[in-house]
Amino acid sequence: MKGLLQKTPKVALFLATNEKAGRDKLQGVLRYVRLHTPWNIHLVENRIGEQQLGDLRAWGATGVIVARMPESVGTVARAGLPTLVMDSPVFYEARLPRASFVTCDSAAVGRAGAEAFLRQGFRHFGYVADAQSWDWSDQRCRAFRDCLAQAGYPCAVYGGLTARARSDWATDQERMARWLQALPRPTALLVARDGRARQVLETCQLAGLDVPGHIAILGVDNEEVLCENTTPTLSSIQPDFEAAGYQAAHLLEQLMRRTLRNPQTLSYGVKQIVVRESSRLAQSVDRRCLRGQEFIRLNACADIGVPDIARHMGVSRRMAEVLFRKHVGQSILDEIQQTRLARLKTFLCETALPIGQISEQCGYQTEMHAKRLFKRQTGMTMRQFRKAGGR
Repeated sequence: MKGLLQKTPKVALFLATNEKAGRDKLQGVLRYVRLHTPWNIHLVENRIGEQQLGDLRAWGATGVIVARMPESVGTVARAGLPTLVMDSPVFYEARLPRASFVTCDSAAVGRAGAEAFLRQGFRHFGYVADAQSWDWSDQRCRAFRDCLAQAGYPCAVYGGLTARARSDWATDQERMARWLQALPRPTALLVARDGRARQVLETCQLAGLDVPGHIAILGVDNEEVLCENTTPTLSSIQPDFEAAGYQAAHLLEQLMRRTLRNPQTLSYGVKQIVVRESSRLAQSVDRRCLRGQEFIRLNACADIGVPDIARHMGVSRRMAEVLFRKHVGQSILDEIQQTRLARLKTFLCETALPIGQISEQCGYQTEMHAKRLFKRQTGMTMRQFRKAGGR
């Protein structure tokens, strides 16, 4: 009977979870399944040594979801099952003409980047396309440029790579460095994705350009492993990947129930912009403060004090304190303590190290001192914080 299921659906989910986008999409799918119909899911991640599903029908699959795994298209096409693709249609639509799609609204990403930079007061802008000529990268570029044009600003674009530059980072980087050095300062750059943004950041450093003083950078995807482990940390637009997974599961359920016959295409937008150090407007923070904050970030867990930071900033201790209170909103000592506290929280959540060892590694003189400060700042003991998983 139309709309009724006779048995629990078996869904093959081709989804790499080594990236935040994949993990969030998986969470969206699982949330839908928890709230609605139970599924039996076989997750294919293309890991080394992973068992494959060569014949989906032999396994008993009743539906398929594919995301960023174009190499699986042959297996999916042979099965002829209800199929949902969370990806750009370019790789799939020719061989999967009956598939439905949930795709990122790349135009919304471009507009979000432009609006964020305009709110900060930037006046010069650029876009760095992905090394490969993807449709989503082009769409983000067009929307970014159009939004800026409506506000009365031009936008420089880095793209159009030769075949050699697309395949050879050294060649690309040399060309990119020249392009970056020719930009007016400060210029706000939207970069197609976080991996590419990290390349831009590396090239700025190689070319002697300060980030964000000369070039402000905003990536896309909020891939936290990349964004949190650069100097400076990388700001990023986070598409609503979890909503994508939820929408995909909902669409596939309709296809499996046969309440939906014709292929559908839905899109998901932007969840948030995660602002980190790489996208500050140069005038909004004194350059000396930026040097001081970077020094603290690099050395907070060492035995440093206010005189060390002032010396690195190239000013007197009194001037350093004045600058920090004016531009950062707190004292240098408070900035050191907050940075140490953030590092301590990370150790508590992500390691099983003893609290005494963590306290020492985070620069506290004694375990008791660390415990006292932690309780004062969070209202919890370290053990309670660790048990609660950092919430």
